[in-house]
Amino acid sequence: MVRSAAGLTPAQLETLRGKLEAERRRVQRLLATPVEDVPAEGERTEPEEVAQRSTEAAHHLGVAERERALLADIERALAKLDAGTYGVSERTGEPIAYPRLAAVPWTRVAAEDEE
Repeated sequence: MVRSAAGLTPAQLETLRGKLEAERRRVQRLLATPVEDVPAEGERTEPEEVAQRSTEAAHHLGVAERERALLADIERALAKLDAGTYGVSERTGEPIAYPRLAAVPWTRVAAEDEE
């Protein structure tokens, strides 16, 4: 059986690729969902409604920012899979344990490497 540089089997790599691709699709769908705009200045609305919409818009922008960062991590992980360097800690160069990758397939470091 052939193993990756991180000691992962082909079946494990395929499982992880599937998880990454599924999460990428989820994030892309979420980012493609339009956000309701804050009412225009001339639009007749109650001040409470304007405040509520503004708060919701700010929340959606924060979510979108986090999801874009997650998408970048997913794309990086998929590129590493293609390059054969997936599953290795970016801090130490040591393999990341499969259970950690299965839980967070876009992780860049082993659990013990986190600060």
